[in-house]
Amino acid sequence: MGERVKGLVLAGGGARGSYQVGAYQALQEVGWRPDIITGTSVGCLNGVLFVLGKLPEAVDLWKGLDVHGVLEVPQGATPEQLRAFVLDVVRGGGLDLEPLGETIDRYLDEDALRAAPIRYGLVMTEMNTLKSVQCPLEQIPHGKLKEYMLASSACFPALRPRVIDGVKYIDGGWRDNMPLDLAAAMGAQELVAIDIEGLGYNRPNRTGLPTRVVRCHWDLGPMFDFDGQRAARNITLGYLDTLRAFGRVGGTAYALLPDKEGFLSAFAAAYQGQLSAAVARAPALAMAETAARQRKGYPAPFAKNLLAPTRAAAAPLELAAEELQVPPDVPYTPRMLALTLLGSFERDPADRFRVLLGREEGNPLGETAMAAAAPDDFVTALVCHTLQQMHFF
Repeated sequence: MGERVKGLVLAGGGARGSYQVGAYQALQEVGWRPDIITGTSVGCLNGVLFVLGKLPEAVDLWKGLDVHGVLEVPQGATPEQLRAFVLDVVRGGGLDLEPLGETIDRYLDEDALRAAPIRYGLVMTEMNTLKSVQCPLEQIPHGKLKEYMLASSACFPALRPRVIDGVKYIDGGWRDNMPLDLAAAMGAQELVAIDIEGLGYNRPNRTGLPTRVVRCHWDLGPMFDFDGQRAARNITLGYLDTLRAFGRVGGTAYALLPDKEGFLSAFAAAYQGQLSAAVARAPALAMAETAARQRKGYPAPFAKNLLAPTRAAAAPLELAAEELQVPPDVPYTPRMLALTLLGSFERDPADRFRVLLGREEGNPLGETAMAAAAPDDFVTALVCHTLQQMHFF
């Protein structure tokens, strides 16, 4: 039997679309090459570049893109002026997409796309009925692909609807922001979906196909804030998150490299010991620690999911790194993440919980209330205290 037909699904999400470029870089690196690409809105734009083999051009485009390359907005407007302008154009029917059309013209080769070995499809929404319209490339009339792409990207009411053959269409994300069904209908037998958490509606996955969904723990930024620096960061995050989805790196929020030193096991044991000691002083702290993990999206200590033992062990370390704003766009060994964390503050977070952490005698009641109100701060303090007690450095 041959390999399964692979489908890549690219969700909509405006300026967050740079994340998908990094994800595609990682897919190429791990050898996962799609036979079908479907997309909505910015996902359909990225999809064209990927099908045409223009990954380097996609990187350069996103790093150099600003809002004027996408939308017709005033030059040099302050944020307040821009907000007032957007309100006015929404009342008047939406922004013009002609700058985006000019950007598409620079990169789109429709004949090459139709001849490519990777099949392509997009979705858009019929405005009057709000019906999702699935459009495999073979069903799009020759010469009209650009119009269909602009229709799929017309995020109404901020952007104007697109009229095709007398029918108004708006952003495909209104009804199907992650077109898994289209990829399945085109013959995909295995799916990878890159979710950038756009404002549209993600339908439940009822394809029954093996599916990996790649999405980011971190905020990818506003949907209409096209910024080269943020795009570069998001490209890296997309790359690292996709490597994680294929088991090449670990972690939840940070890309953790293989722990050849055994640091993580030592940390997990030391952390659990310090947590148990703190809970002995104030039993409610066990709930605070669990609440911090849940609120930040980290696995619980005994979570029963894939790779859970390693991810759960690293969770407090990652949570503390996130609280102390350790940059997420580089890979770390667990030990290097710990060292970076310890070098990222001037005032020791553990000093806020000196009684709970056994640094001094006293009544823990006030600190317990503080830990319950700010469990993230307590976990960060506990991690810092644990690392300082270890003799691994």
